[in-house]
Amino acid sequence: MSDNESNTAMSQFIGLAPLIRLLRRGKVDAGYRGYVVGRVLFSLLLEPFRWYEKWRWGKHIAAAQLSAPPVFLLGMGRSGTTHLHYLFWQDPQFGFVTNFQASLHPVAMISRGWVKRRIAAGMPATRPMDNVAITLDAPQEEELALVKITEHAAFHFASFPRELPGIYDRYVTELGKYPDELAQWQAAYREVLQKATLLNNGKRLVLKTPTHTGRVALLHSMFPGAKYVYIMRNPYRVYQSMCNMYRQILPGQTFQDFTWEAIDDWIIHAYKALLEAYLEQRKVIPKESLIEIRFEDLDTNPMECMRDIYGQLELGDFTQVEPLLKSYLDGLNNYQKNSFELPDEVIARVNKHWGFAFEAFGYEQLTPGQPGETVAGRPEAANKESDQ
Repeated sequence: MSDNESNTAMSQFIGLAPLIRLLRRGKVDAGYRGYVVGRVLFSLLLEPFRWYEKWRWGKHIAAAQLSAPPVFLLGMGRSGTTHLHYLFWQDPQFGFVTNFQASLHPVAMISRGWVKRRIAAGMPATRPMDNVAITLDAPQEEELALVKITEHAAFHFASFPRELPGIYDRYVTELGKYPDELAQWQAAYREVLQKATLLNNGKRLVLKTPTHTGRVALLHSMFPGAKYVYIMRNPYRVYQSMCNMYRQILPGQTFQDFTWEAIDDWIIHAYKALLEAYLEQRKVIPKESLIEIRFEDLDTNPMECMRDIYGQLELGDFTQVEPLLKSYLDGLNNYQKNSFELPDEVIARVNKHWGFAFEAFGYEQLTPGQPGETVAGRPEAANKESDQ
């Protein structure tokens, strides 16, 4: 695996110091050394601008206070978290970590003018893994801002994929095992939210990072009064979509060779670790602060689902946002979903490793060799599903 030029590295704007510390922790394969040298030089060139932002805005960022406890959107990646995030984006009362901040976090405050316009002009119209439209102002996972300022972030597994699952678990389900790392992670994460608060003029933040699904107890201790929406999806669909996503985004991120078989094995591990942690930790959240929904319901009845979310979590007058949601949803009529077959080997593998999820969330297990059975309560011709 050496196609490291296929897309822009998601940690491209990482500061020089955390990049050097990151490189000391993992092995860089020979074929990637030129690429890594380029990354180091880019970070070196960025340093004066990063220091200027820190000098100009550091005190303002440190003093920024969240206007209200955040709303956290939880769920394994490819479970519909982005669709849910975009629905919340239609409500002007909320603020978000945007694609702009996530991409340029270390210099986001000083880059809001011509730099932002220049980057916007060169952006693709849609995401590579699912055809979802993207703009710099659209919401993004705060994890992608976090990787720009600290080596203590789960997504750095993309640089060193052979260290999976250890590097992922260390900052997700095992975060807190090393107190010094936890303190540095918390400080960096708070900085991301404080800068987002400034960029959003103090609005209440709605945050979506799938890894948070395994950190619920930590989030609850850090942000008392926070609200949570957990979205689940048929496990077969999640597995296939996760495999497809990493084939789209990992090339261009990594500093070492890896195999797709190893990545697929890690997806199996990550889902189990993440959801088992959530099922154990969700009990710490007050019932009035958590709502669980199905992607399939959100997909077919989005207005009803959002009305339930607003009501359960007391997020304000839903009638005010209803016409905005309707307008947005009407604009999705021409959205083309990815489509995948559901082969017997996928059914067998998911049944073997993720059987607990079917019982926990009420999905029906399929039997290999019997196409046309029900997936998520709807008949699927030839075991075929579409992506969202």
